[in-house]
Amino acid sequence: MNTKKYFITLFSFIIFSIYFTLSGVFVPFIASIPQSNGGFKTLSSQNDFYKMVDNFYDPDEFYNFRTDNQNINILANFYNTLNASSNFDVLTSFNQAIAVDDFNGDQRFYYNSDEFIDNSQSPTINIKALQLNQKAYDFYNIEVEGNSEIAWNSISYKDNSIPVLLGSEYKSFYKIGDIITGNYYSKNTNFEVIGFIETDCSINYKNTSNITLDTYMLIPYPSTLWEVDKTNFQFESLLYFAMINCDLLPFVEESQILKNIKSISDETGFSDFSLVGIDNFQIQHIELLLFIQKHHILFIIGFLIVFILLNILCLYLFNHILKSICNQSTLRKKHNKIFMLNIVIPYGSAFLLGTSLATLFIKKILPISIIIGIITLVLIYLINYLFLSKFLHVSSNLQQ
Repeated sequence: MNTKKYFITLFSFIIFSIYFTLSGVFVPFIASIPQSNGGFKTLSSQNDFYKMVDNFYDPDEFYNFRTDNQNINILANFYNTLNASSNFDVLTSFNQAIAVDDFNGDQRFYYNSDEFIDNSQSPTINIKALQLNQKAYDFYNIEVEGNSEIAWNSISYKDNSIPVLLGSEYKSFYKIGDIITGNYYSKNTNFEVIGFIETDCSINYKNTSNITLDTYMLIPYPSTLWEVDKTNFQFESLLYFAMINCDLLPFVEESQILKNIKSISDETGFSDFSLVGIDNFQIQHIELLLFIQKHHILFIIGFLIVFILLNILCLYLFNHILKSICNQSTLRKKHNKIFMLNIVIPYGSAFLLGTSLATLFIKKILPISIIIGIITLVLIYLINYLFLSKFLHVSSNLQQ
């Protein structure tokens, strides 16, 4: 009879392990489904922008990725395909210091503080610079004096010369046609002055700070990124990463945007990115999330039905364990031990195992999954304990 009791306990442990695993996978999907208005519950984008950032926080992982030319070509393809989408505009901007030699300007153009410069032994000066792609340039409506607009189609970065615009305060130090020599993403570059930005022109940089461009050098990004070979691609490895950390300006609803980004990610093979305010989990499983959104009532009802059926099965199995103990006095003395060994420990272990397996499967776990799992476990304990108490009461009456 003990063998049967152990088998029943093991069987119910396996059943609830499967249940907690599936619920641990299911609950994050339910918690992440798009709302009826097309928005996502965890979305925190501001002013309709989506901020895309790469996921390479570990320096070693970042180094290993960018020292492989095939990875850099994947990155280029990813950006080019993103930039070609009709569902959103890719606005790439980067507020980066540029190290220049023999700088003619004064401290108002310096990127670093006076204290930093005084303590530095380097003869180069870091000046304030802003890099933009054409879509960001047009979006911010940057105004230029005269007819000095950037010829975007000619921006290729194939040689060491790049045309630049200077802020209005530069006019006391440089003129159109002058060359500023500097280091740009590890590459010695000649920045050719082609014009000056209108006074007091400013942009809302990455939606967080206002930048007045009077003391800035504006460097245009290329419209299309190119493939690299194995010989020398250090410049591209830095440039391309800077350009995929961008803002996306949407033209369609969020679910369509995420489906588009997921499709581009699958097509190009690059997935090491996130959208700020939108979990990468949502991007990678957008099609399933939309399916669950459409049928979420049925999913929830089905989930509750499974829970009820599992508890009925559990009670049926537990009933067999209790009936195997024929001696009423023994049953009353050992009911707490039986409840602990056959319910509390195995089902608690099933919860821990199921939650761990669910985490391995979807690579994350939401707090709501833990909370719902604990509530479920407590309900199972309560239902079984009440059943045990009822069984003892009925059994005691029958003995009398």
